Amino acid sequence: MSRPAMILMYCCTAFIAAALTHPALAAAINNPGFEDGWSGWMEIDKDGKSVAISGDSHEGEASAKITSQAGSFAQAITVKPRTDYVLSAWVTGAGIVGVKIGKQLVFERQGKTRSWKEVQVAFNSGDHQQVAVFTQYNGRKGLFDDFSIIEAKGEQNDASISLGDGGLSPDFPPGRNFELNDWYLNTPEDGGDGRAKRIPERELVNGYQNKPYFYTAEDGGMVFRTTIGGKKTSKNTRYTRTELREMLRRGDTSIRTKSEAGEPNKNNWVFSTAPGRAQKLAGGIDGTLKATLAVNHVTTTGSARDIGQVIIGQIHAGHDEPARLHYRKLPGNERGSIYVAHEISGGDDEWYEILGSRSDTAKDPLDGIALNEKFSYEIAAKGHELKVTISKEGVILGSITIDMTNSGYDVENDYMYFKAGVYTQNDSGDPSDYDQATFYFLENKH
Repeated sequence: MSRPAMILMYCCTAFIAAALTHPALAAAINNPGFEDGWSGWMEIDKDGKSVAISGDSHEGEASAKITSQAGSFAQAITVKPRTDYVLSAWVTGAGIVGVKIGKQLVFERQGKTRSWKEVQVAFNSGDHQQVAVFTQYNGRKGLFDDFSIIEAKGEQNDASISLGDGGLSPDFPPGRNFELNDWYLNTPEDGGDGRAKRIPERELVNGYQNKPYFYTAEDGGMVFRTTIGGKKTSKNTRYTRTELREMLRRGDTSIRTKSEAGEPNKNNWVFSTAPGRAQKLAGGIDGTLKATLAVNHVTTTGSARDIGQVIIGQIHAGHDEPARLHYRKLPGNERGSIYVAHEISGGDDEWYEILGSRSDTAKDPLDGIALNEKFSYEIAAKGHELKVTISKEGVILGSITIDMTNSGYDVENDYMYFKAGVYTQNDSGDPSDYDQATFYFLENKH
């Protein structure tokens, strides 16, 4: 399962549900100096060695230590609605201290320091009665101690950084803003064997980014760019991509990417119409892929058949593609069209237009999506039903439902996985021409 930011995963419903009940007139931090170990705190230690209680302290005998991006800790606290607060913590080394208020993140960064420095985060609780205090790694080891929170009187510090509803930081690599440990990435860079470069799950989680193909934008979004002249993933592929491939194994390399026998394994999933044995072998049954994004650029050179066309989301099978979500904007048009290809197993594509037309000579679609305009898609597969929905700010712009009863995917020796990013559909344009999209939300569920 993915969420728009790894911080949000750490500071979400579970922490709020575990919040202590405090007097209505005061907020308080439980075990603020870690004298009782992790009591009151929720620690995240993904590799088993990134957070610990330390004997080095600002006051008392203990502090909390974070040594890598795999570590974090947080605590839910009770606050009064519509009240100004200042959160304080003492930090040495480096670290991030912040507060999650609903979907908003407010935080301060402490850079490298050899002495203990007080970090203050000013925030307003809005309509919320509970918020989550969180910490994050900031490039090097950090020690945290003596947390406190008070109601602000008079002018408050306005230097705290607010990330808004998206919860995305421009200072974090994609693997910090998004949970990417169930994806690997292909880019059109040379991987050393003449094929496209592949970046595994662990590297993404540990902060991989490489401009201009995959990096964090100034607004915190996750940027994907692919050039026509880049390297391809295989000799049978016509087009280049910078695209995530779903990996249900979540970094467990004892599970292969796919079974050599062609049957499902725990890294991939199947439709609920697949035979019982296939369902038992698979890592999931049915699935939904959700994304919010903006397409920033499409190719403007090449043949009429290719120009301006890019795939932004897929369900991929062993050899076929039950769903390919296309965005296409032609030169001279202000907006782009969105349509879906459904490939019959071992057969041809069926095309379904959602917004505008997929024609090589399409007129400007009045209901289309412009470059740099944010929108959302949902690809949902349940049994024989495949539904694709396009929306903007919660309003559905269009949807289609495809009956897969006769599509040939209810077999024992096939499997599915999601893909998201940019997969150009242009192999005739200038080698430097490119497609680019920025993602602000990405979630896969089974």
